[in-house]
Amino acid sequence: MRAVMEALSRAIPDPGVWWPADTRFEMIAGAVLTQNTSWAGAEKAVGNLKKADLLTVRNLSAADPELIRQAIVPCGYWRTKTLYLKEICAWFAENDAAAPAMDDASLRASLLGVRGVGEETADDIILYAYRRGTFIYDAYARRMLRAVGWGEYKTYAQARRSADSAIRGERFTVEEYSVLHGLIVQAGKDARKAGGWDAYRRSVLCL
Repeated sequence: MRAVMEALSRAIPDPGVWWPADTRFEMIAGAVLTQNTSWAGAEKAVGNLKKADLLTVRNLSAADPELIRQAIVPCGYWRTKTLYLKEICAWFAENDAAAPAMDDASLRASLLGVRGVGEETADDIILYAYRRGTFIYDAYARRMLRAVGWGEYKTYAQARRSADSAIRGERFTVEEYSVLHGLIVQAGKDARKAGGWDAYRRSVLCL
């Protein structure tokens, strides 16, 4: 995977700042909002919440659901995501202070117990909000893993079970995991323009 990261870094010398946020809670809310939508839509929804002064746990918890729904329309599924935002607010209020003392498995299990937080969202939060090293096995990553010969995985859980031990064995730092995820997402977009991952791997990554 380090060789893959080096090839991606050559192809994408400036991936930009991945997952920008002013606060940890903003990042967590963004992880919920970006489910099943583009980052552009989630970013608009986050901006709307900011303008309405709803990106604090206290204000979002107390806000009228209709006000939240109106703010997050750009990210789609706004009725469901309003409920999920309320749930993550409750989790954050109860667990954020204790999170640094939790081990990685306990923190992940706690997040997965929140309605609306699946494996990908939990790992996004673990990596970007709580700065724990973890690989994000989203659709972009699974396509990349297939293209570079790591196997074909239909689900997040399947990929994590199969590949996680080998990837963790390469001792990436938290910052490297963070950058690697951003590189993979950008490469996935570039690969689509290049005609697919197989063509991108051969012509751009030379792998």
